[in-house]
Amino acid sequence: MRHLAAAVALVSLCACAGSYSNGGSDLLGPDGGGSPLVDGGSDGGDGGSDGGVDGGPDAGCVPLALNGLAAVDSCPGPQSASAIASISVGGPAQGCAVSITLTSGTACSGVATRGTLDAFDGGCSGIPGYSCTSPSLPGTLNCSYGPATCTIRICDAGVCAP
Repeated sequence: MRHLAAAVALVSLCACAGSYSNGGSDLLGPDGGGSPLVDGGSDGGDGGSDGGVDGGPDAGCVPLALNGLAAVDSCPGPQSASAIASISVGGPAQGCAVSITLTSGTACSGVATRGTLDAFDGGCSGIPGYSCTSPSLPGTLNCSYGPATCTIRICDAGVCAP
């Protein structure tokens, strides 16, 4: 039995080896009967910009209606140390329009962005030429006109803490 196994192994080795050559010809051909590998050409190149054009504000705004909020209006014009504020923010369908009314006589309007934060960007009457921004509503409106600055704090609690 050992002699038969050795003979089968030797015959298999000779059959697989075929004849040795300088590599110029393939006696067995490619496996599976397919064609030999060829160069696939150049890659697809750059696909261009990944995101396309800007989609606008990242999360739009969230509709908001708050009345009777405590406020401190420290801007020029009719003001008081404290006031009551009302905030109205329209949703994305309304263009995220913001209206803020204070009992001090100041009225602000602008737009809200940044999703649930309702960040404010606009201006306020009673202080002509001032532009006001806030990272969130309710929150502090930081207003400026050239070197002059002022703030309007709108608090979501019953009283604005010092």
